[in-house]
Amino acid sequence: ISDLIIALRTSKEFFYFFFWFLISFVAISLGWITVEYFGLKLSLTRRAAGKIEEDDILEIETVISNSGFLPILNLVLEDRLTCAFSREREKRFLLEYLGPGSKLNLKYRSPCPRRGRYEIGPFSVYFFDLWGLFYLKKTFFIYSEVYVYPRTFHIPKFPALVKGAVPWFGIETSHVSGDEHEFYGIREYKPGDPIKRIHWLSTARKNKLIVKQFQRQVFFRASIVFNLDKDKNFGEGKESVAEYIIKIAASVAKYFIERNVSVELIAHIGEITHIPFNKGEEHLEDIFKVLTIAQAESRISMAELFQEFSEYIPNDSSLIVIMLDEDWELLPAMLSLKAKNISLVPLVLVASSFLRSHEKQKVIEFPEIKLPEGFDFAPIFFSCGDNLEQAFLK
Repeated sequence: ISDLIIALRTSKEFFYFFFWFLISFVAISLGWITVEYFGLKLSLTRRAAGKIEEDDILEIETVISNSGFLPILNLVLEDRLTCAFSREREKRFLLEYLGPGSKLNLKYRSPCPRRGRYEIGPFSVYFFDLWGLFYLKKTFFIYSEVYVYPRTFHIPKFPALVKGAVPWFGIETSHVSGDEHEFYGIREYKPGDPIKRIHWLSTARKNKLIVKQFQRQVFFRASIVFNLDKDKNFGEGKESVAEYIIKIAASVAKYFIERNVSVELIAHIGEITHIPFNKGEEHLEDIFKVLTIAQAESRISMAELFQEFSEYIPNDSSLIVIMLDEDWELLPAMLSLKAKNISLVPLVLVASSFLRSHEKQKVIEFPEIKLPEGFDFAPIFFSCGDNLEQAFLK
């Protein structure tokens, strides 16, 4: 349009000059970004923490390297941060110059408000011409897996658990000690026995490897059971039944693992999820990963879930049931647990408090629940907006 206006008001010679000037300008611009796009040897590396908790800040470091012989001019790097707020998911950086054979470290941060498993990435690189009029886009499919775990809270006090017993190193004895690693005797070494169990004094006397053996281990076992019913997921966002159940389950599991309690997880989150009894940090990681991706997709009732798994809950253990007060009719079915010396700890969410959460009510009337004859426990109640840590002190 500019060229046409000039042609109408000036000479033909100037029109041709201006026309070819524009053509040359565009050709140089497109030629430059084409050379950059196909000629540059660009490499990108991202480093980020593999796990954080909700509302934490994810620290990210990206290294961009120019291993070619051409400099980088007017390049825009974009990283997609899927765990961030929707308006902050694209992080962009302008690189005005990066010389041949050099590298640049970019450090940036991203808040992660919601639990979940995220794939950070990919990178998008925009190659601009010298004047910033045209660009070509290249995508680097580099991803980083990040688990945003549910945020846990401190549990100051928990009801007493029942202590159970299982064999240790395959040895059954009639005597049960309160110690978890009480010495029982010695025997000849077998392939696979831990080196730290070798009894060196006996080994020297007998001139062959002798190991210590232990009587059966005695410890606490706890089964955590919950059901994320899609039709009963009252509330919205973080103030929903499912989010409270997951936060409570994660905090209880962490509480037990830190106290060397063997933990089992049984849940229905659209499908049956069962993590068998175990201890230690790795076991807690397995539980957290399940809770991180869990969604309220169950189409069965809490009673159906209990009926499916109740016979597998071991004797002399504790059952922690996270449930709604609407599922209280399930309690009579739990009377059979008394015969197996199973301690029941119900953690009960008041459904009506989630329905009225928008009213910011500070006082919730807890339902009057009559315990079946033979039950000697006190349920712990939670309502929407509660300080969950304080609820365990009531």
